[in-house]
Amino acid sequence: MRSPPWLVVARREFTERVRTKWFVAVTLLGPIGMIALVVLPVWLGSKQAEEEIHVQVVDDSGRDMAGKLQAAATLLHVEWKFDDVTSQHPDLPELRARLRSGKIDGILLVPTDYMVSGKVTYRGVNASSTMIGRTLQGVIDYSLRFERLHEAGVGAMDSAEILKPADIQMLQDMGEAAAQSGSGTFIVGYAVMFILYMAVLLYAVNVLRSVIQEKTSRVVEIMVSAVKPRALMLGKILGVGSVGLLQLGIWATIALLLIRFRGAVLGLFGFAGAGAVSVPSVTAPAMALVLIYFLLGYFFYASLYAAIGAMTNSEQEAQQAQTPVVLLLIIPVVCVELVASNPRGGVAELLTLIPFSSPVLMPMRYLLGGAGPGDVLLSLGILIVATSGAVWLAARIYRVGILMYGKRPGLRELARWVRHG
Repeated sequence: MRSPPWLVVARREFTERVRTKWFVAVTLLGPIGMIALVVLPVWLGSKQAEEEIHVQVVDDSGRDMAGKLQAAATLLHVEWKFDDVTSQHPDLPELRARLRSGKIDGILLVPTDYMVSGKVTYRGVNASSTMIGRTLQGVIDYSLRFERLHEAGVGAMDSAEILKPADIQMLQDMGEAAAQSGSGTFIVGYAVMFILYMAVLLYAVNVLRSVIQEKTSRVVEIMVSAVKPRALMLGKILGVGSVGLLQLGIWATIALLLIRFRGAVLGLFGFAGAGAVSVPSVTAPAMALVLIYFLLGYFFYASLYAAIGAMTNSEQEAQQAQTPVVLLLIIPVVCVELVASNPRGGVAELLTLIPFSSPVLMPMRYLLGGAGPGDVLLSLGILIVATSGAVWLAARIYRVGILMYGKRPGLRELARWVRHG
């Protein structure tokens, strides 16, 4: 029995890509990159923890704040060195010269009314770091409160007990299944989101490049003499998508193993105890949901990219024309924290219903426990309708545009293509 034309094209696109050295290399590089994502942050964090941050304190309050800040840092296990330079009467240009030469990392200016206002000024080479800011905030807060308690007549031992930091255990609990580690749940959700984003983007762009290559080389003129343009577009999308699905399946399996055995992997690199985060298991239905959203998201974006490839004549034109589509994919990545902070919120619900963001964010929201079966079915229904519309629209543009050369069409001409395609 003779295979349908679209299947012949899909088979050609699949085998052509799977047999390349690049496919094998990228498939192998994916796990290496995942291991790096697990190990590098811990390694860099350990290196940063070994580096002592040197801050010089100009104290106009006359309260030996450098010594008190150093005591607070020691109690909070912060590797900072606070050095009082008030007696040297340095001016700001001189202190900045020390920053410039690398002798110190920061300057802390403590005003006369520090105990009342609580205001200080930090100038340093690391002031742009939010982590440094939070660390310094914690040390100063502890020291300031300790001093205020002391002035109120509370003894040093009592003050230390009062100011002892809380030990908070964050558990993700939606009131249904068993509670899971908050950070572990976020790690799984974020990993799924990132893999989906990269897979959809990479393989949708592959469709664009394939269309451009065939169009500029005039190979497409030979192909459409044997295969209808719609079948050619559908086969191309299916073939490239099958490669993506295969690669995503390999990456997802390895990613799940890495998440599951994160502690053991870190132990191999000498970071014992660094993998103490409890990571929840990912069930088979959840994995099936991830793959369904990948396929629908891929079809949605690949159709748009195929249409862009058909209506442009070069890589340069395609780069400009694809900007709006790329922005549609970037927006959900920027909004990840909105979903993670409140998976049941209205913003998370809206983002996981809109077709351009739901393929990336709905699996994450589902894994965080914020979406029930009804939410998933509604999101899938909207995405299926939107994907069908995108395929229909792209097919009509592709049918006319694949054989059109010269100036890129305007909106009116595109509308004409859609009407008569």
